[in-house]
Amino acid sequence: MVYIAQDAAGILGRSLESVRAIADEIVVVDGGSRDRTAEVARESGARVIVHPWPGFAAQRQFAVEAATHDWILMMDADEVLRTGATAAIQEILAAERPRPAYRLRRCSYFQGKPIRFGDWRHDEVIRLFDRSQGHYLPSETVHESWRTTGATGKILPVALEHYSYSSYAHLLEKTALYSRLGAWKLRQRGRTVRGYMPMGHAVAAFWRSYVWRLGVLDGVAGAAIAWTAALGAFMKYAMALEMQERDDRSP
Repeated sequence: MVYIAQDAAGILGRSLESVRAIADEIVVVDGGSRDRTAEVARESGARVIVHPWPGFAAQRQFAVEAATHDWILMMDADEVLRTGATAAIQEILAAERPRPAYRLRRCSYFQGKPIRFGDWRHDEVIRLFDRSQGHYLPSETVHESWRTTGATGKILPVALEHYSYSSYAHLLEKTALYSRLGAWKLRQRGRTVRGYMPMGHAVAAFWRSYVWRLGVLDGVAGAAIAWTAALGAFMKYAMALEMQERDDRSP
């Protein structure tokens, strides 16, 4: 069982308790938290490693390599493993020839309520895997994913409860962070950004989340998620365009 954590004391204790029944070991890699994240982890019996934050993918890869077992359940500190998922994971690990990696479905919560529609509805992440058959790419600064050499399986139904945003202010903070990382990623890939792209991607993001994926049915929360998706898309391309123009002006 492996975690990466950064200023995540709020949910971490509950998360650690949810995985205790299936964990031979629990490793928490802390990026240098300013709250009680490390203390909470140690009090729960986890092995804590403090490692300065190098980026999402690089931190995950470091955590994977710090574990002592090949089979890894990668958890975020704001996720809780549902009781029904433990039996499914145990069955997979007991199988004679399991697949090299498995996707887990997540149900995201906002202000304590489940989000049933919009961009957050269809959420699957590769979190259970054999580390000898894959890796994280350090160059992936945002929305990183485990890259495996074989076909992936899927654990159904919902296995993870995701409590990533505690308030509207927190949602905006995360949106700003992901926008900056996304803009940097665009520039690293050498993609040309046109002047129409910020607004075009913003409109598309709002329509997809609020209309096409029925975010409107989640009420005010659904509207907030759609608007911040639009804002994040706009700022991602706007900042990438700003970087591009600055680079073009440089000698």
